[in-house]
Amino acid sequence: MLTIGEFSSATRLTVKALRIYHEEGLLVPERVDAVTGYRYYGDGSFRRAQAIVILRDLGFSIQEMGAIFAQCADDDELGSFFRRRLAEVERELARMREVRGLIRVYGEGEREETMRENLEIREITANDAWMCGIRYRGAYANIGRYFSDLFKKAGRYYVGKPFALYYDCEHREEADIEAGILVRREVSIPGVDCRVLPGGNFVSILHRGPYEALGVAYKALFEYLSGKNLELGGPLRELYLKGPGMIFPRDPSRFVTEIRAPVVDRATPDD
Repeated sequence: MLTIGEFSSATRLTVKALRIYHEEGLLVPERVDAVTGYRYYGDGSFRRAQAIVILRDLGFSIQEMGAIFAQCADDDELGSFFRRRLAEVERELARMREVRGLIRVYGEGEREETMRENLEIREITANDAWMCGIRYRGAYANIGRYFSDLFKKAGRYYVGKPFALYYDCEHREEADIEAGILVRREVSIPGVDCRVLPGGNFVSILHRGPYEALGVAYKALFEYLSGKNLELGGPLRELYLKGPGMIFPRDPSRFVTEIRAPVVDRATPDD
């Protein structure tokens, strides 16, 4: 049997952590002296401590580790816990990528005036075209997984550049978004909506730089619409002309995104 100090050295867990794990019922020593209160640890505790170190390094909380030990008796039973943890890690990575982009934008001294110099705005006309899309409700950052699914299912028919349709008129935590690609012809694919993407009149603005700086482009777009007495006639479209790259990573400063706003003349009240 090892004292708490010896056990701490053997397991690389601090004495403070061992006391907390004991209080939480996560790592209970084999014996506690009734007079002194000293804790003594044996082989069973050592094996539990090794598992705790692994789960802690994977980011599981004390409560989550308690649930794992209560519900699992074999490594094969850990799958659902690992899948949930992986989803949490992916969400955190997406958030940190956004933070990294903002640091690059603002930390390198780039301001709105500089960003606006990279914008090109014009009025265009586009024709109807066949598209395949997958629509979802969720976070903006999740669109990548839908593009991946879309290319797997419909990539053989793909032409042009990938795009997103934003059906909300405002920013939402759970947005209504569709990942889309243009295709050569009408196709029928399970889980994919194939239809005609309407053409018409658009105001197009070309943004060069990271996605995190797109807010400047949207501001300029809305100011243009207001100045021309135009209003949106459908969901906003983002076309990803040059993005992160599927094989070789690309510097976000080299991204090129086109925002297209379908427009109609704003109605004026009768005199």
